[in-house]
Amino acid sequence: MEQNSEIKQLTEELGVYFEKNKQLSPLSARIFSMLILTEKDGLGFDELVDGLDSCKSSVSTNLQLLQTQGRVVYFTKPGDRKRYFKIAPNDIYVQLDKKIAQWEKEKNIHLKVHNFKRKLYQEKDIPKEKNRGLEYTKNYALFIDDFIKNLIQLKENLQKTFNSDTL
Repeated sequence: MEQNSEIKQLTEELGVYFEKNKQLSPLSARIFSMLILTEKDGLGFDELVDGLDSCKSSVSTNLQLLQTQGRVVYFTKPGDRKRYFKIAPNDIYVQLDKKIAQWEKEKNIHLKVHNFKRKLYQEKDIPKEKNRGLEYTKNYALFIDDFIKNLIQLKENLQKTFNSDTL
């Protein structure tokens, strides 16, 4: 029983996180959380309905949304007509690619600001001591670049791990 309440609490915490940070509806976020937390290969529709104490139509609508977004896939078992749902196998890679693209955009905007300010300060002959913002944009862009490299390395490490697991 204790594990069940722990799963419900963690499902709720993860759900709130996905709602706020991954632009998922409240129920989609909880469905996604349950799929992450299960020890099974996937969860059946009725397990999701019961586990979330939601109506079938709401769960169905949100599962369709998650499938359309490519975050969740379904599978069937031989001799069983039910659908089972799980996180899409490539979801982590897709999410990492989105994060990398987001950080690339942020880095590029900081570099543009840096170049603009550098030229402006040179034209106006503003001394280095008065343009601390210039150093900030440069250092922040360098930080972002390192962060992007780490995300790329993480993705490569995950791919190696999953590929070696399947050999």
